[in-house]
Amino acid sequence: MKETQDKQKILLVDGNSERRQQMVEGLQNAFHVTPALDGEMAVDILRGRQDFAAILLQCRLFDFSGFDVMNYLHTSRTLLAIPTIAMGAPEDELKALSLGAVAFIEQSKEPYMISYQVKNLMNLIWYDRDSDALTGVLQWEPFLKKARDLLDKAEQDKRPQQWSMAFLNVDRFKVFNDLFGRATGDQLLRNLAARLTQLKGVACVGRVGGDRFVMLCRMEGLELNRFRQVGPELMRRLHLKYGLHICCGIYEIDDLTLPVGEICDRAQIAQETISGRSDQSVALYDEELRRNLRWEQEVSSQMYEALEQGQFQVYLQPIFSLSSNAPVSAEALVRWIHPERGLIPPNQFIPVLERNGFITRLDQYVWETVFQYLVEFKAAGYPALTISANMSRLDLYNADVCGLLTNMAKKYAIDPASFHIEVTESAYMDDSQQMLDMTKQLNTAGFAVLIDDFGSGYSSLNMLMNMTVSTLKLDMGFVRSVGSNERTNCVVNSIVRMAKWLEMGVVAEGAETQTQIDYLRSIGCDRVQGYYFSRPVPKDEFMHLLARYRGNPAREKPRVFDKTADTRAVWSAVMAYDRMMQGRMDAAALFEQFGDTVEVMSVNDAYYKLMESSPEILFRSSQLITAWLEEKDRPRFLMALKAAVETGERQELVVRRYMEADRMKNLMVSICYMGRKDNRKLFLTLFRDISLLKLTLSAEAVLPADAAPPNPQQPSGCQSCRKMLIVEDNQVNRLVLKKMLSQEYGILEAPNGKAGLDILHSGENIQAVLLDIFMPIMDGYEFLRKKAQDPALRDIPVLVLSQSDNRESEEKARQLGASGFVRKPYDPEDLKRALNSLVNDN
Repeated sequence: MKETQDKQKILLVDGNSERRQQMVEGLQNAFHVTPALDGEMAVDILRGRQDFAAILLQCRLFDFSGFDVMNYLHTSRTLLAIPTIAMGAPEDELKALSLGAVAFIEQSKEPYMISYQVKNLMNLIWYDRDSDALTGVLQWEPFLKKARDLLDKAEQDKRPQQWSMAFLNVDRFKVFNDLFGRATGDQLLRNLAARLTQLKGVACVGRVGGDRFVMLCRMEGLELNRFRQVGPELMRRLHLKYGLHICCGIYEIDDLTLPVGEICDRAQIAQETISGRSDQSVALYDEELRRNLRWEQEVSSQMYEALEQGQFQVYLQPIFSLSSNAPVSAEALVRWIHPERGLIPPNQFIPVLERNGFITRLDQYVWETVFQYLVEFKAAGYPALTISANMSRLDLYNADVCGLLTNMAKKYAIDPASFHIEVTESAYMDDSQQMLDMTKQLNTAGFAVLIDDFGSGYSSLNMLMNMTVSTLKLDMGFVRSVGSNERTNCVVNSIVRMAKWLEMGVVAEGAETQTQIDYLRSIGCDRVQGYYFSRPVPKDEFMHLLARYRGNPAREKPRVFDKTADTRAVWSAVMAYDRMMQGRMDAAALFEQFGDTVEVMSVNDAYYKLMESSPEILFRSSQLITAWLEEKDRPRFLMALKAAVETGERQELVVRRYMEADRMKNLMVSICYMGRKDNRKLFLTLFRDISLLKLTLSAEAVLPADAAPPNPQQPSGCQSCRKMLIVEDNQVNRLVLKKMLSQEYGILEAPNGKAGLDILHSGENIQAVLLDIFMPIMDGYEFLRKKAQDPALRDIPVLVLSQSDNRESEEKARQLGASGFVRKPYDPEDLKRALNSLVNDN
């Protein structure tokens, strides 16, 4: 029996008083036994206490039987989690097991024999409960109990030892899994757990989850150098040549009475300081980390009181028009005016509030304050003034946030167009589909959306084409060197041009010098925010600023496409984006349309590669794009151009393009209308070759974008084979996958995660799921999250269709339960092998 399980409580329910007494005597040396005479007494006891390690239950009792007690256990998850050992005649065994008993003992045996059986069963039950199934070390909760017991005993010693807690993980473990496979990754974790238990000074080891482990150690025997050698030792054992980096954080426990979870948190804080740093393997929780933790605790303990007392104040930083040099808008920024500390900078408390979740309450406080300000400005004669406020990443996952803002606008009788929402570019990269969905909701409700800190992250042309935003706020890192750095000038100029062609405004943040202002004005930047004009100020000072400029109304030039613009200037902006994307942008071309004539004006290198062309070939031959299209696809292509002009939204379709030697390529085309030049319409188009899937689509395969998937209750393909579900929003991709797999599987289809879950719940016996990540309505992440929460669906394996360079997406999907990955473009044989392996393993 484990030390942490000594003297655990057992409820013994037996109507035979003599046998019950003998059982109590046989078990009381190992357990605290609570006897019950019948089922009713047992239920009464369980209503008041649910901390039993097990229930030893006689099946045949007067009136309220043991079977009735087992039925009662099903009314509570807590009760159902208590293991029940049933006793009775042989004919009772099947019913007892069917009602959830973990074991059955024939009651004809002598009581002392039953006592031994119970002890052995309890050892097995609690070993399974305590131990991690993969590695054999303690699970998280049992580790906390074991560590607490050891620390409590250490505190009682007259000469207590010095203890420490270690928290460690394998750096970039997901990459290791991708390189060597999940089976090798599991073996690595088993070997790591075994090695940790052997280290000198280690008292107990627990697995937090994934590749994360914790260890309670005696400092006098702990050898820190051993942690640095564990990674190379494991690689030698697995016969692999790989630079495995294991990073470990250690907290020397100075207060043995602290909760074990808090002790582990401090060790983890130390570990996180060296995560990703291959030059350091061990970090100690030091005074600086201690100060940061104390500050975080201080912020968390005071934040509610600070909000109630109005210590959080909303300042306004004016945004000036460069065409009129007058304030036309403002950004709301929160400041903490502490009664003792004074002004606390945002970078000292905002990250803490983001980590503990309080940021959502603070955001809502700021939003309401902004609406109150707008009421005052309107009454003071400034009805056209707009104010923007920030929305944190956590707000994006609040399904009620749009309704909340709408209700505030109604409450204060403010036009939603006066309230602008700022979201960061990095939030788009975290969860693009969630951002797109939220943006559409806000736009529909009348709120304008701005992209903050644009250019600070992974700025993609696809992001600008997809998102319906009104303004880009250019990151101040660019603005600091404009006017003096030629490379920065080129990038900023390109961003401003691209934004205007997409009918977006641009606000340059952080402008501080006349040189910066002059350059931004020369390239047509709309607005500027920065210390050159004003710092963030309280509302009353902002009102004085507005009064000062009252006689200088802001008449800004409308944001329209420059009809005199040189096509080369347009394309230079696209190429600048190509450089920002480090060559990862799709094949792109700039088209001009006059009537039914569509002419190629400029292309990037990826276009030449895709079309198997060159500058000489392209401009020596016909530049009419329609001349290279299959005849049936030409009117569809022209209709897509027309739709892009009329709706202002990106259009996507599949066309077939003639190549040399009578070959044909199947291309996915995305079309974005840029504006007009004289009588010609200008389009930016992106191309993706779906012929790389090594299949040929027939003419009938080119389907309209809104075509519905087949009836999910009628699988296509092999009707007698195992069934597979394809969850993919791109219909052409679904068609290609069906062609690959229809001989071996019955195929069901879903265009998004929600439809996929509906099919899984429909009763179809699905053997595997092929899942895309980025989809409308419900993306692949949410699909995996909801599937994992449903016990009936949890064991269905999911193979994720992954982009070749999207490692972060793969790691997130793996954490949510993905079983494997196949990268696009798919090789049919590789896909079949991966899928068959997944299905056969399950």
